Amino acid sequence: MRSFALALAACSLAVAPLAAQQERATFAVLPFQNEQSFGLEPETYRALEAGLAQLLASELARSPGGQVADRGRTSEAVGKPTVPPTRLDAASAQRIGGLVGARYVVLGNFVDAYGKTRVNARVVDASSGQFLKAVSNDDPRLQTRDKLHAAVQTLAGKILAELGLPAPAASPPLPTSAVIAFSRGLAAEEAGDRAAAAKEFQAALDAAPNFADAKEAASRVR
Repeated sequence: MRSFALALAACSLAVAPLAAQQERATFAVLPFQNEQSFGLEPETYRALEAGLAQLLASELARSPGGQVADRGRTSEAVGKPTVPPTRLDAASAQRIGGLVGARYVVLGNFVDAYGKTRVNARVVDASSGQFLKAVSNDDPRLQTRDKLHAAVQTLAGKILAELGLPAPAASPPLPTSAVIAFSRGLAAEEAGDRAAAAKEFQAALDAAPNFADAKEAASRVR
């Protein structure tokens, strides 16, 4: 009997860490705010608001300890009348987190001045409504438009490190042409123009054949 009890206890100890490992932090990444960028077409900057958010969400989801709230539900929550339509603050982020079941909500913004870029993000604890961390591409080597996806990857790494979550496996950054085409595809899809969306997603894949988000999006609009 005593040996059986010891074996049962050992099993319990083995299961507990496994259960803990299976718990993953859920993120909701909200559309980025464009801070008066110039140098590209206005519609491109509008498209990047959703595109950069999606790319950051994908990077966070690649961590073994992270996952992302459903994009459709998050978009719907952002459009709720209880959420201010413009400047999203910590209280708005907390409400959105509650609506989509996210533990953390990420607010971002970017500025592009003829190719000189800054990308910033703030993390909100959805349970308390408190800002936890602000991160940026503060390395000057990441402050040019051609390093846009590398900057997003850096933001994701900083967020995960701050929360004590494992970093995803390293992956090469995407060319900015692919990022822009993907973002414009998302904008076209949101507008209901599936043909235009498919064309943009294919352009993203032409620039980056292994672009997983673009592959998924292309399949979605076919």
